[in-house]
Amino acid sequence: MKIAVVIEDDKISQKYIQRALNSVVELHFADNGTDGLALVSDLKPDIIILDVELPDANGYELCHEIRHHSEFVFTPILFITGHTSLDDRIKGYSAGGDDYLAKPFESSEVVAKVKALLRNHEHKVSLQSQFKEAQSTAIESMTGASELGLIVQFFEKTYAISNFDQLAQSIFHIFKSLELNTCLIFETEQKNYFFSSEATSKPLEQELMERLREEDRFFDFGHRTQINYPVVACLVKNMPMDDPARYGRYKDVIPPILACANQKVMQLEMEMLLQEHTINFSDSFKNIRMTLDDLANQMRNGQESGSSLLTELLMSLEAAMPTLGLDEDQEVYLMRSIESKVNEAMSKVQSYETIQVTFDSLIRLLQHLVDQQEDLVDNLVCKEGLAEEKGPENTNQDSDDVELF
Repeated sequence: MKIAVVIEDDKISQKYIQRALNSVVELHFADNGTDGLALVSDLKPDIIILDVELPDANGYELCHEIRHHSEFVFTPILFITGHTSLDDRIKGYSAGGDDYLAKPFESSEVVAKVKALLRNHEHKVSLQSQFKEAQSTAIESMTGASELGLIVQFFEKTYAISNFDQLAQSIFHIFKSLELNTCLIFETEQKNYFFSSEATSKPLEQELMERLREEDRFFDFGHRTQINYPVVACLVKNMPMDDPARYGRYKDVIPPILACANQKVMQLEMEMLLQEHTINFSDSFKNIRMTLDDLANQMRNGQESGSSLLTELLMSLEAAMPTLGLDEDQEVYLMRSIESKVNEAMSKVQSYETIQVTFDSLIRLLQHLVDQQEDLVDNLVCKEGLAEEKGPENTNQDSDDVELF
């Protein structure tokens, strides 16, 4: 039952009010303004019935004093008085009264006015509640839209990110706008990269994050939360556990950012491996080329030496032939046999030119493969120039303003 405080010094009026409202509200009476204020403060009534003329106070002034307390700003106040002039009613309205009841009054009139004031008050409270709820929803929607803008902005910035440090700082920039202190781990085949949004990081944090990698996607402990993805983990050190609405928004905002970061880490790792592979491939090609050049030089030198030796041998035999005591037929036969073998040896030595051509073709093919590999790496890794010319990052890269559309 609703509570009513009646501040009225006239006993007859009190009896009339009690008889009329006893089944409508829970009544509490005060004979003066001091006791009335104490009752109002203690009971926090749903309605106040206030006499204009009291032994120790003026009803209008008392009403004004009650209205100064924020908890009673909207509490219905019904004046009862024998003064019904327009001036009296203006005073009552100016003091903060809701309605006026003239003495003498009928029971039905008291009941009707009290019920009407209580209904209006309930309706007003309901509207205030709906307004606060709508206001909260609007603020939450605007906040969510702003956070969605941060996600979109981060997605755009990833076009120009070319290393792990840039990626970590971009994530910290978003989390800082959300008032979150965070740590990150990027896992690669070579090693784990650890980053902190604060100036210094604790070794224990890194060890703890690595141990929590096997937990669920969201792992809450105390006022901290670790969010795990295949190659990325984020430790939020001040998650608002005591604010369910804010915590719920963050659980919606953080995953898309980390999912994008997860893909970016894998891409950067692939680029690093490809770059390293290209360097190793280029070094290997240089070694192969040096080996082939040395072999070609050795063959060239061998050809020249072999040709000189065969020529000298043939000249020596021709000079020594007359001293061998052979007849003419024997000399002709011997010289023809020797020339045949020398020519055969010379033709094999001169086949170096064919081998040299083959070596040159092989070297050109290897050089072409190296050039293609280097071009591929340049296109994949050197993104900053591309981003500045074509990427969305160039539109307003350093701006903190969020535009959704």
